[in-house]
Amino acid sequence: MVKRAKKDSAEVQELVRQHYHMLKRFWTPTKESYSKHGRLIVETDLRKAYEVFDPQMPEFLAEAMQIFAAREL
Repeated sequence: MVKRAKKDSAEVQELVRQHYHMLKRFWTPTKESYSKHGRLIVETDLRKAYEVFDPQMPEFLAEAMQIFAAREL
């Protein structure tokens, strides 16, 4: 976000890929469940962990996760 990278950029999508693989240590997200996890970040107290970095981070991440899920899962 600091670099103003787009959510669908290779740089952002690589970070989302890393996030996805980190989650796979605990469960195997599907296309649908990974997208829903993004919404969970936006709509629950999980957002606070991301807002520390930027108030718009939860929404940015959720949208980038949806792009990743559509392309990769």
